Amino acid sequence: MQPPEQLEKFLKSGNQLSYDYKRVEAGRIVLKKWQDLQTGVVWIDSFRVGDEGYYEIPAVNLVESCDGYDPEFILLWLPNEKVFGTWDNDHWELIVFPGTTWGEIVKSPVPFLNAQWSPDSKVGKQFQISSDYQRKSGRPF
Repeated sequence: MQPPEQLEKFLKSGNQLSYDYKRVEAGRIVLKKWQDLQTGVVWIDSFRVGDEGYYEIPAVNLVESCDGYDPEFILLWLPNEKVFGTWDNDHWELIVFPGTTWGEIVKSPVPFLNAQWSPDSKVGKQFQISSDYQRKSGRPF
């Protein structure tokens, strides 16, 4: 899994992100405890290929709960790419924050927490599928 040391220290200290909850689409976000982090997967829809399919991307969900949405992967760490991001579980879209440190997210969490609802966001960009990931047919459920 190997998340950055900054994140490890932050979560082991029991810290939470500090921001105006009214400015975030998902409201108040509660981060997971360090010991509860584990690698799961997010799916990216392959509808652009012309038929039903998806890509499965390993990801670590950092969010335990939030006010307005399913908390899964609203803020995440991609262990293979070593990058933070957010996953839209309704549309199966993955947005990443290249070059962003945990310290930058802590300093100004609002744009990162809102990135999946703000298509013009300057903090994120659409995840690009690499040849490391194979397209799977159908649906994972």
